[in-house]
Amino acid sequence: MVQKAKSIIAICSVVWGVASSVAVSAADTAPFESNLFKTGSLVYADDFDGGLNRERWQPRTKTWEIEDGVLIGSPDYKDEKEAQRILKRDHHLGMSPVIRLNDLPAKFVLHMRLQFEGTAFGPGRPKVDIGHHINTLVFTANGYSIKLHDGPSFSGDAPAVQLNDWIELVIEFQEGKMWVGVNGKGQTIQHENVSLKGRDELTFKTFADAPNRIMFDSVRLWKAD
Repeated sequence: MVQKAKSIIAICSVVWGVASSVAVSAADTAPFESNLFKTGSLVYADDFDGGLNRERWQPRTKTWEIEDGVLIGSPDYKDEKEAQRILKRDHHLGMSPVIRLNDLPAKFVLHMRLQFEGTAFGPGRPKVDIGHHINTLVFTANGYSIKLHDGPSFSGDAPAVQLNDWIELVIEFQEGKMWVGVNGKGQTIQHENVSLKGRDELTFKTFADAPNRIMFDSVRLWKAD
């Protein structure tokens, strides 16, 4: 069972599978802090004390649940041959959980805590796609790397990035520039290829082999001015 330590009040609760408007309570006191922007409006906040907000989250695999205030994604199948037999295909087998966070503002600030299970970091995993296969943020034993679509790569050191432990992730974004922070240390990346290319989403992916769950216990999303 996964436990979480929270220091802020949950303000958003919706019923699983039922669409609802995204309301942000005035009781949420999460301050707007940014390296790129001076002001912003909180548009989505979740501590996962209610159901999954399907207006924001789009599971790409089936096995997602909320337990003890944590959104948890598990593999649909652990045996490749069994998955191929049941699904009658040899790709997209659900061997690892995948989920998207949708409806990102054109300029946004995102703070979240997430965790990847695993035994060792692997090539290109675990990762977050900023946009759809556009800007790829890969976590490594030494921090992280970022590859821009048809553009250069960047690397960054970050303290205490570990599998099976919580990672504090901050992404600030606008066309041509973004700021990425991991566990309190970050950098600004300015390049013409920094773009969502019309795909206002983040996609979270991890390893193909268990243990390989993805977990989230807090998210705050601001529309930046």
